[in-house]
Amino acid sequence: MSKPQGIWSEFILWSPIVVTLAWLVSKASWFWNNNPDMQFGWVIPMLSGYLLFEGFEKRPVVVGRWSVLSVFSIFVGVLFLFLTQIYQAAYGLTATSMAGLGLGFLGVSMGNLWYAYGSAGVKTFGFGLAFFLIALPIPSVIYGQIISSLQHGITMVNVEVLALLGTPASIQGNLVQLPTGVLGVDEACSGIRSLQSTVMATLFIGYLTLERFGFRTLLFVSGLLLAILGNLIRVFSLSYSASIHGIEAVDAAHDVAGWSILMFTVVGVGVLSWVFGKMEAAMSRAGLQGVDGDESLQVG
Repeated sequence: MSKPQGIWSEFILWSPIVVTLAWLVSKASWFWNNNPDMQFGWVIPMLSGYLLFEGFEKRPVVVGRWSVLSVFSIFVGVLFLFLTQIYQAAYGLTATSMAGLGLGFLGVSMGNLWYAYGSAGVKTFGFGLAFFLIALPIPSVIYGQIISSLQHGITMVNVEVLALLGTPASIQGNLVQLPTGVLGVDEACSGIRSLQSTVMATLFIGYLTLERFGFRTLLFVSGLLLAILGNLIRVFSLSYSASIHGIEAVDAAHDVAGWSILMFTVVGVGVLSWVFGKMEAAMSRAGLQGVDGDESLQVG
């Protein structure tokens, strides 16, 4: 078959991705509007679009050729979309069904890119499209385990730190028994929102500012640790304030503590990305100098 030519032909090649993405957005928007933890989802399409725009500036040459991988990927993607739509018709819109639609979208998109540009297309645009999956809700089975682990871990560490500072405290499930009353570590206090925001920020910033996969992974892991540390500080500060001034003091300081820790995480991720960028640049310069040194020895 002949290869597609011209910019309009490229737009036509992208049409399956655009249609599938639009369908996914129409479904996911319900969660963005109705779940406070998912409101950040409205930002993801813009960030994903920016990543795709950046890739379009250096896109590879159009191939327009079917391969086993492209056919298989599209087939699996369409199958996921079809089966998930049947599931949604029977059980309604759920986080699990959205995961199925996300996998279907990813299969169709990767297969379409492979057909249009070959493996170079997947490398250029794959991350920008996969990045959109962050905006989808996590299936309840997994989400519940994450929330439960965060709540339990934060409560235990909080009580231990309070004890070290001489404040008697005990654990009752996800409740902290203080001398002045009982403080609950609910879902919002688990830090899931800051964790989700950090995942989005570290992946986006790492992809744009860092070249090496190792540094991108290091930024991602460091960002998660910062988010968890920040939330630990937040919960501890509220607990300590409650132990001194009473449980009523939590309401007055709750929002201020939340915004302060958010700024702590944002600034921390920014500083880490800058540091890792400098380290990466230094390693690149050292590598070039090593090559130049080897060549000079060979010439001499």
